[in-house]
Amino acid sequence: MLRTLLAGLALAPLASALDLTYVADTTDDRIYRLRDLNLDGDYDDAGEVGTFYDTALGLLPMTSPNGLVVRPDGGVLVCDSNVDQVLLLRDLNLDGDALDAGEASVFFDGTAGGNAAGILMVAANGVALDASGRVWVASNNQILGSIVGDDLILVLEDLNADGDANDAGEARVFHAPVLGSGVVGDSIPTAVKVGLDGAVYYAENGVTGVLAKAIWRLEDLNGSGSIDAPGEAKAFFTIPPQPSNVFLWDVEQGADGAWYVSDRGNEILWRAFDADSDGVIGAGEAVAWFTGSAPSDLWTVRFASDGSIVGCEAAGADRIRRFADSDSNGVVTVFEVTDLYNDTVAAFDIANPRSIALAPDLAPPVSYCTAGTSTSGCNATLGWSGFPSAAASSGFTLHATSLEGDKQVLLFYGVSGRSAASWGSGSSFLCVKAPTQRTSVANSGGTAGTCSGSLSLDWLAFVAANPTALGVPFAAGDVIQAQGWYRDPPSAKTTNLTDALEFTLAP
Repeated sequence: MLRTLLAGLALAPLASALDLTYVADTTDDRIYRLRDLNLDGDYDDAGEVGTFYDTALGLLPMTSPNGLVVRPDGGVLVCDSNVDQVLLLRDLNLDGDALDAGEASVFFDGTAGGNAAGILMVAANGVALDASGRVWVASNNQILGSIVGDDLILVLEDLNADGDANDAGEARVFHAPVLGSGVVGDSIPTAVKVGLDGAVYYAENGVTGVLAKAIWRLEDLNGSGSIDAPGEAKAFFTIPPQPSNVFLWDVEQGADGAWYVSDRGNEILWRAFDADSDGVIGAGEAVAWFTGSAPSDLWTVRFASDGSIVGCEAAGADRIRRFADSDSNGVVTVFEVTDLYNDTVAAFDIANPRSIALAPDLAPPVSYCTAGTSTSGCNATLGWSGFPSAAASSGFTLHATSLEGDKQVLLFYGVSGRSAASWGSGSSFLCVKAPTQRTSVANSGGTAGTCSGSLSLDWLAFVAANPTALGVPFAAGDVIQAQGWYRDPPSAKTTNLTDALEFTLAP
């Protein structure tokens, strides 16, 4: 039973599809990191929601985290609409948070005197990266009913590699939708995204009628570095008339070029595709891809590594949800939505998930190679449980099952890759390249002459207790191969081997 359970867990396809997820909570002013530790396809279990940054514990204030994006190096950028800054959070010591010295810094300071460009960023809502690593921010000019600064689309770049974009030439206004209008509500930019075509798209929610409530497309046709000429800014996707007030919070683009737009006012996730390539979404090019039922309140949507859409919802139940058009009929029904996190059943309650950012997590351990057949007909299997974290000193266990009963057994591992060398003239294969590290010899238990033997070893605890063992100290990203050995006197070489397991260490 244990062998079957472990084998199924190790090969579950859903495990590799569930990403590392960062969530901004605007009620408790925290950033959470969600990780599916037991690889059961959700973040609801104990220990799977961890505090990545907490304004009450961190060195820098964060009072309204509205937008998140993960850089290729793992750093998390957070735009705060009250503090008027973009924070950079990095888990430098790989302990699962960004609360230690030097792990939180101000990437961009949008307060008066905070940056060399003199830009006031008074309410940053959305943040995105382009292919070159530049940071884009959507900011509006309303704070608690007061008028401060302008509605802006900003581009930030750390040119001198000092960890921020506050120096001369590192921050500029790419677009000011209604520069100096003096009227709060003429423009309300909430999200920004650089499209596959290189143009910049942003969600506009102006309420005075000066600008269309739409996804706008920005293209610097004259190469000036900003949107300053006729035709460079135009409404790309104007939402059709709806029963309730349209409020566009987020915009995301898929690898196929389709756009996904969350309308919080009508609980609709739109899908739009410019099929005729005329630069606008016309009749028949947009569909209400998913329509939620009240209360819904869908905020941010992001693409997961498996190609599905993941969104956060903060009304009724606070949820992280996966949307997938599994029957390929062009829309998603409630039966095609999976809860990855639901605060009504989860071990930890996220108060108000406003924004999410996804990053591929490490793949689960993979079984490979062929187990030998013992004298009693045993095909011993090496399985696993727990989570292989380089920062942990326990919690990842290797399980050898279906061993010959009442025989000597040990596990060994290597760090040089896979192998498939014959084990004498028998049916086993040596599946781990030399050099290898043996663990302690134990007895398999069970009954002699049957396949009832087993051995479990916490591999993390072993390497923590043996600082001179092969590969120690380990780091995130290290790849390890492991296999089991056991006595079987009548067989070739008087021993046999299990199949093998390869796993990658997480942070």
